This record gives sequence, structure tokens and C-alpha cells, in this order.
Amino acid sequence: MFSNYLKIAWRNIRSGGGYSVLNIGGLAVVLAVSVLLFWWVKDELSFDRFHADADRIYRVNAHFGKGADENFWSGTPAPIAVAAANKVPGVEQVVRVATLYDFRTFRVNERARVKTFSEQYDDLAYVDENFLNLFTGFAVRSGDVTKPFPSPNSVVMTEEMAEKFFGTPEAVGKKLTVLDSNRVFTVSAVLANMPDNSSIRAKVFFPMSLKKRTFGGNGDWKRLDDDWGNYYFQTFLKLSPTIEPTAIGKKLIALQAIARNTKPGDSSSDYQLQAFTKTHFYEPNGKDTGMQQVRMLGLIALLLLSIGCINYINLTTARATKRAREVGVRKVIGAESQQLLVQLLVESLLTMGIALLAAIVLIQLMMPYYLDLTGKTLGFSLLNPEVWGLLIGTLTLTVGLAGLYPAIMMSSFNPLRSLRGRGAQTGQAGLRKVLVVTQFALATGLIVGTLVIGEQLRYIRERDPGFNKEHTFVFYAGNKAQQYKRELEKESSIRAVVTATGGLVGGGGSTGDTDWDGKAPDRSFIVNQLGISHDFIPAYGIKLSLGKNFTGTKADSTSFILNETAVKQAGITNPIGKRFKFHQTEGHIIGVVKDFTTASIRSQIQPMLLFSIPGDNGIMHVKTTGQQAPQAIAAAERLWKKDSPDNVFEYTFLDETYNRMYRTEQRTGQLFSFFAGVAIIVCCLGLFGLAAFTAEQRTKEIGVRKVLGASIAGIITLLSTDFLKLVLIGILVATPVAWWLMSQWLQDFAYKIDMEWWMFVLAGLLAVGIALLTVSYQSIKAALMNPVTSLKTE
Repeated sequence: MFSNYLKIAWRNIRSGGGYSVLNIGGLAVVLAVSVLLFWWVKDELSFDRFHADADRIYRVNAHFGKGADENFWSGTPAPIAVAAANKVPGVEQVVRVATLYDFRTFRVNERARVKTFSEQYDDLAYVDENFLNLFTGFAVRSGDVTKPFPSPNSVVMTEEMAEKFFGTPEAVGKKLTVLDSNRVFTVSAVLANMPDNSSIRAKVFFPMSLKKRTFGGNGDWKRLDDDWGNYYFQTFLKLSPTIEPTAIGKKLIALQAIARNTKPGDSSSDYQLQAFTKTHFYEPNGKDTGMQQVRMLGLIALLLLSIGCINYINLTTARATKRAREVGVRKVIGAESQQLLVQLLVESLLTMGIALLAAIVLIQLMMPYYLDLTGKTLGFSLLNPEVWGLLIGTLTLTVGLAGLYPAIMMSSFNPLRSLRGRGAQTGQAGLRKVLVVTQFALATGLIVGTLVIGEQLRYIRERDPGFNKEHTFVFYAGNKAQQYKRELEKESSIRAVVTATGGLVGGGGSTGDTDWDGKAPDRSFIVNQLGISHDFIPAYGIKLSLGKNFTGTKADSTSFILNETAVKQAGITNPIGKRFKFHQTEGHIIGVVKDFTTASIRSQIQPMLLFSIPGDNGIMHVKTTGQQAPQAIAAAERLWKKDSPDNVFEYTFLDETYNRMYRTEQRTGQLFSFFAGVAIIVCCLGLFGLAAFTAEQRTKEIGVRKVLGASIAGIITLLSTDFLKLVLIGILVATPVAWWLMSQWLQDFAYKIDMEWWMFVLAGLLAVGIALLTVSYQSIKAALMNPVTSLKTE
């Protein structure tokens, strides 16, 4: 019986001709795109969930201030970990993780050759020795998993870095030397490469005991485990299953008050716990930065699938009249409605099965472009059972959405009406109109989203960051900074050479260990810090609103410059000359600079503290003349090669670093453009099929009208008007919904555009124009047909 159903289904698909091609083509496109999106959503939702008891791991966030001065921070002082481990019941494990800024260049002696490497700070981290006990999902390839850091001179790295340094992942026991200090580390363990769905992205790990030696209580720094003002460490806690996370935060702030001899209510700061599995999606203040995109793309997948299903329903129900006699005959000779229902469902399943096979081919063709667009390595392989589970699940959903209604509708035809060719009811035509409206409402909404995101990205590109970011490249010079500076300043292709402790965008550190004249007991905040040479501010064109710049003299060592936000949050009036203390260094504020952007404009500009460095060590910032940038880079590379002839000279352009902050928004814009294009194409396929069917159904009417003198233009208008009315209704439905949804998206930006009327008008015009072009082809074709052909049998 089933084989008979398949034969009949295949025969009907083949006899469907162009309609079958449109059905299968539209379904194949939306299935391919939807499956890729569902797989992307699955990958995002798996972030950080590969660790044992991941749902019991929390990150401690710091909270400062109130109202307009409220601030949240993912860093905490080092003593918080000690207090949590020793004095808070219910805390099973505590681990600190901190980006390593103390060094970044290494030397390896391998096979009688000396190689040096310069790494990105984000790839290096200090971690507590029980790091792998808490984060169990990081697989140890070699070494002792129970004791990965047997000494302060141990280092753990991923296979990728072992290959880079030593040419082999079998690196346990090999030596790695820090270039600046000649300190030698021994590789004690090698990890598998960090999973793509891990929030922890470092690749080389050093023990926290090493950091404690730096913070030994000498010089300008307090002892590490006594420093309650340096919010440098991310602190992770594993709690007992019965413990309430909010109670832990209150206990931590009470312990801090005891340690600092203050009352818990004297400070405006406190601590809040955030689930580790949510840190990828939400900022410390709970602001959505990633989950919104997951929901958005998951919704788009469902919308695209709905558009494809609507196409199938429309085309199938439109052709129901032509198949009414078939249904009537089958019922007359004894077929029951249930048998017809099964036959029609088998036909839908076969159609969609063919579409799924075509979608798999499309997925393979689209994959390189899609991976580049999303920036992910999705591991989408037909050998993966989870992939087949997703494919079959999507197919089942599609059959349920699109195949069930036409099958039920056609199997319920009255046999007498069917034999007269009037199986379809007028209500089905009304349903088709509703579905066409729905399709173009969804497509118009995607066009509006594309336009709004594009305008926000344009605003980001054109917004003045408060400094000149053009024609600047940055590289690490170590202790050769002054030597490089003198040599590079001789080059005609270079306008300025300055130094800093980090990059201007995303560089430097942060601290809460500050004090100043008139500081209220309950006022505290995190301030970003950046050490700069005296010529840094003028080189970047950063504007002073009060006071003066550093002078390049010894007096700079006790001078500080704040930005306007820092002065405002500190509550300092007339700041010039006021006492200011930073860690153990006490001095005075000599200047205030206008706010400049160093992080994504999703957040308000943060307080910034600039202090002076002598310039003999650090990051080189080289501003070129623009057209001669290649010559400037070549000059810097020649100097680098004198000291490191066997190694690649690595540098970054500042404007590229700045643009990378908005990589997520750029990808969202590209994805929206792509999906809006797919939605329009699939909508047009369905509209094309409906227009062809309508023209076919009205062939005799068109012939009569032409005989009675109707013009070609009049017939084109007649056939096109009904469809354009539906498209216009779809636009009206989409406009308020799209406005609300995109307003929600823009709320995530502290600095954003205002949506304007022209965005919705342009989206509507595009939808109308595309629909008109689609319908016009069939309308013109029908209008040009010889009436004799359509009326010769009458």
C-alpha cells in the first residue's frame, strides 16, 4: 500500500511541472538557511556547558554607585577569592583568572636555533592552581591533571601554542624563556585547544603564585591577597546545590568591610554572582549582549521556514481545484478520507524530502561563505548524528506546518462538488490572501531590520571617537622602546612615535584602589588606567578641557590626568591641583581630557586615569603619513629583525582594532541582509506561482475582456492590483512590529541613531517594487495572449 502511495505521489510531483519546481526550490532554500541557523543557535546555547556542574559555577561581579553613576565590573579584588574559600559556607571551589600583562615575548631554544615569539595579552593568563579542577571541560592531553602547576615556574598551554613554540604538541618538560627577564618556565601540561564555545579564550596559563611574587608588598603595589582596591581578577565560585547565589554576594561585601575596617553600608559597592553559563550572553549588569542575537536569529530561522511553508500551502491549495476531480473520482470508487489524507501526506513528505536533499547540497555550497559570515567553526558534518537529528527534526516541523493543512483540506472535498471541478471553497482563497500578507509582512520586517542595522553601523563608523585613529599601527617593543623611538622618528613616512602600557582601544588595566580630596565614604568606582608617554595626548589629538599635559619631566611621576567621566563620577569640583592617589602613588590632578571612546558604544564611556611612564618599555604607537604607511611598517620591521631575525614582525592597525569591537554588529548586519534577500526571493517564488495560477484560471475572462476592447495595460492592472493590495497590507502590518523590535535592539547601545520615517518607506517601496516585478511578468504574459487561443473551444 505504501509503495502505491509513493508511486502516486511521485507521479503527481512530476505532473506538477513548474509548480513542483517552485515548491521544491522554495522549500530547499528555506530549509538550508533554517538548518544552518538552528545549528548556530544550538552552538551558542552550548557555551560553557561542557564543564561538569557548569550550572553551579558563578562569576563574582562588582557593583558600584547608584543612578547615573552606577557601574558594574566583571573583575574583583584578589582577597575576595581567599575570603570566599575560607569563610563562606557553601562555596566548594574558588578559582581566579586574570589576563597577564606583565610580559608577552618569549624565547625558545630548539634544535640549536633560537626563536622569539610575541603573543597577544588576551592569549596569556594567570590562574589559580586548581583551575582544571573547576573547569573540567578543558581536556589535558599530557601532564598531571591533578597537579598541573607543580611550581611557580610551571606553564600550561594548549596544543596550538605547543605546536607554535616547539613544533610539536608533545611539549611537557620543554623550556620557555620570558625574553625581558630571562625567567625560564617548564611546560608541565598540554591541553586540548580551547573549544570554540568557551568564554575562557586564553591559550597559555601561568600559576597565580607567580603573580603573588610581583605583588609582594614592595614598591607601589600592596601584597596581592591584601589588595582590596585592585579589581583585576575574575573570580569564579562553585557553590553547593542548596546555596542561594544572592546570599553569597552579601557575605562577601560583609567580609570586605571587616577587612577594610568599614561598615557594609559605608560603601556604595557590593558583589553580585552571575551564572557562568550566562556570561557569554549578558554583561555584568545583566544587559543582554548575546542572547538577543540568539533569539533574533532563531526567530529568523522560524520566520524563513514559515515563509517557505506558506509558499507550499498557497501553491498546493491554489492547485486544489485542478485536482478536485481526482479526489472526487477516488472517493466515488471507494477511497476513504483517511486513505486520501495519508496519500496526500506522503506526497507532502516526498516533496519535502526531495527539498531536504537539495537543501543538504545547498548547505555544503553555502558553508564556506556562512562560516566566514558568522566567524564560527560549526563542525557541521553529515557524519554527525546530531546533524541528522536536526535535519529530520526540521523536516518533521516543516511537514507539520506545511503538509498537514493542504492534505486535510483536499481529503475533505465533497465528491459531488469535486466531480464538477469545484472542490476548493472560497474560504481557501481568503486563507491564501492572509498567508501572502503574512509573507510580505515578514519580508518587509527583515528589510527594515537590515536598514536600521546598516544605519547604526554607519553611525558607529562616522562617530568621532575623540581621538585620531587613522594611519596608526601598534606593536610591542619591550625594553627597546626608546631605541626604536629614536630610530623611527628619523623616517619621513612617520609623523609621531609614542609609547603606552597598552593599546588605546581595549588596552590598559583598571582599578578601584584610588583616593582623592573630598572623597565621600560611600563613593567608589572602577577607573580604567593607561600609562602614556608625555607626547601621547597631542599625537592622538585628544583634547584637554582643563589643565595641562604631562611635561616629560620627573614631576610627571606624581601627576595624573582624568577624563571628564572620571571627574564626574568622583564628584570632584575644580579638579586641577586636587590630591589624587593611585595604588601607593600619591600626586595631583594636572589635567582633564574630553571623553574618548576606548570600548564599544553599547556602554557609556568609562572613567579613565592617565599616568605618565618614562617611555623605555611598552607598546609602540606609530602614526604614519597615510600613503607611506608601508614604508613606515617596513622601517619598524627592519629594527625588529635586528633583534629577532628568525621571527615574524607582528603589528596591528588601530582602526582595525577599533572596528573589531563592532564585529558582532557587522555580522548581524550582514546576516540580516542575507536573510532579507532569502525571504524576498522565496516570497517572490510563491507570488510568481500564484500569479501564474491566477492568470491560468482567468484565461477565458482575459480573452473575453480583450474581445470587448480591454487594453493590455488594463488587463495588467487587473491582474496585478489584487496582489499589490496584499503586499501593501503586509507592509502596514510589518511597520509597527518592526519599529518595536528594532527599538528593542537599539536599546542595547548607549549611543544610537533615531529611527526615521524614510527607513520604513524605503522598505515598503522595495517590497512593492520587487512584488510588482514578479507579478508583472505573468500579467504581461497573460495580457499579450491571443484571445482566439483562450476562446477557441467556447
